[in-house]
Amino acid sequence: MEAPMSSDRFRYTLLALLLIAIISIWYYACAMREGSSMVTMTMVNTTRQVFANTKAHQRTVNTTMEHIAKVWPSMEDPTHAIPNALYRCDSSSRGPICRGVHITNATMRRSKYNASGDGLRRATVGTPATIHVHIGQEDPPPVISVLAVGRHHMFSVPPSPIDKSRGLINFTYLPTLPGEYILYIEEIYHRQLQVGSSPFDLIIDGPQSVIEDFRKRAETLPSCQTIPQFDHSWVEGEWVSREFAGSRGTLRSGWVLQPKHCSFDIFTAKDLQLAASSPKIKTVVVLGRSIERGIFLSLVDIALRKGEKVNIQDSKIGKCWGFAEVQLGSVRLIYQDYRLERVNMVKIKDGKHIKITCHNEKQMTDKRDYFSDAIGFLRDYLFNDRHWPDVIILTMKDALQLKLLMKVVPATWDGVIYPMNNFKTYNDILFTAEGRKRDIREFEQFPKIDTHIRVLDAFGVAQISRHGTQGAPNVMKSMHWHKWCSELDGEIRVCSDATEMIAQILIGMAIAPEGKGAWQESLRHLEVDYDIPREIQVCHDCPVSLAPFHVKKIPTPVCYKTLSGLQPQVKEDIQVWDGSICPKACMDTKPVGKEKTGSGYVDVRVCTVLKANSG
Repeated sequence: MEAPMSSDRFRYTLLALLLIAIISIWYYACAMREGSSMVTMTMVNTTRQVFANTKAHQRTVNTTMEHIAKVWPSMEDPTHAIPNALYRCDSSSRGPICRGVHITNATMRRSKYNASGDGLRRATVGTPATIHVHIGQEDPPPVISVLAVGRHHMFSVPPSPIDKSRGLINFTYLPTLPGEYILYIEEIYHRQLQVGSSPFDLIIDGPQSVIEDFRKRAETLPSCQTIPQFDHSWVEGEWVSREFAGSRGTLRSGWVLQPKHCSFDIFTAKDLQLAASSPKIKTVVVLGRSIERGIFLSLVDIALRKGEKVNIQDSKIGKCWGFAEVQLGSVRLIYQDYRLERVNMVKIKDGKHIKITCHNEKQMTDKRDYFSDAIGFLRDYLFNDRHWPDVIILTMKDALQLKLLMKVVPATWDGVIYPMNNFKTYNDILFTAEGRKRDIREFEQFPKIDTHIRVLDAFGVAQISRHGTQGAPNVMKSMHWHKWCSELDGEIRVCSDATEMIAQILIGMAIAPEGKGAWQESLRHLEVDYDIPREIQVCHDCPVSLAPFHVKKIPTPVCYKTLSGLQPQVKEDIQVWDGSICPKACMDTKPVGKEKTGSGYVDVRVCTVLKANSG
């Protein structure tokens, strides 16, 4: 027969149950505020500390912890707090607010560096605040990321040049909106480590009228596609939720970039169906790597209805290393794999040689002239079609490539091109003062090359999403800004505020260059039934292997039309390497560096060889 419970044990049991109730309320409030998985670890540690010195009641402690573990199975491993999803979406009367994974067990480890300054825990709207990261005389210096995440506002703080005499990296910011924030100060290069006591609880003081003034100003600013876009400042601004944003809308996640000088018109699936019913063809073209493919996929994800994109991940366009196109009536969305950043532009005057790149023993570029084929795609395909593109976004290596590309663009073209050389999640240089300054200086020279060119500071737009990438929250360990998901009951299949924001920029410039209001007014006579099935045309010319890298001047796509949506592709057999082997003479040379690929790090060699027809 079990002995009756002693009064001491009874009191401790009651205390344990009370503690569970208090922690439950606290956890729920914190999770609603930030969705931070670190809260679970704090709960565990707090509970253990309360009972740590009471060995006589260890059974009560264990029972309590087992109960909490059942309620919150993610407690010992916060990486499970958001299983298989990039975002957690909270429903509200005004729609979803999606938040990223900001910290996990892997990123909770401590850096050897410390932080101080008046900007760590308290700041005031309108008063500059500074954070000092103490690095000593470390050489090379660490790469530090500073990101503040609030319930309705997020901002990053760029570094100043390193103060070598004092061994400091200083981060100064001007608070703009009041509220409570979680401040992440992280060392992000080789490993992602928390600096000092990061994450910090930051409170920014200021009158609530500041928020209303912010909202009112957003309403009065011009549409972003209507203002000059010749320097990076046109996209400088704040990331805010729909609680702080104006009436022009937010991304489907509930967030939007609010620049200082303009407001973005946000286009929905219904808006794109209206554009599809217009008699004039509108074409958006994305040229780039798998990173930029995320922009194309966000375009498709915005345009398609929920039932039409169920198979987007498993479709041919989901991972295409060639050409892909989705057409909805008068709206064409085109992607072409276009890896110009790998093309060496060293001038070889005899015309008989070509530069090749090898990854270990594999030749990643064949002996065709990749750059000539890339130019040919513009000349012979995009601008040989009777419907020229309205806007093109592409990644390239430098101004020399851009000058050569622009030579084949017709002078009579009235479209816009956004060249990018900085849309990378894993480029640590962009998180340093010197690297960022050099990057801005380079891309602000692009509009001088041709009148069709506009500046798009892609990293400036995307950097606030550094905790929302494919490898979230690891900043340097992710290849992509986007990730497959199923949020809002399948309404969002491509999760990425970064790629979706850029997709919205392209849509606005392509279909409503004079602003969304003027565009809607011009189509007010159209009657569109948004509920009936509609025809979607999908075309693809996607090779089964990425390498050797190549571009077809004129793609030979396979097309299908459907009323039901994207079709899953037939699974093909895994194929062995069918490309060229790196020539022995090249293999005998010293590697010029290493590169991270899907299968790990490889040695990179760059060599000069005879063209195939010159031997």
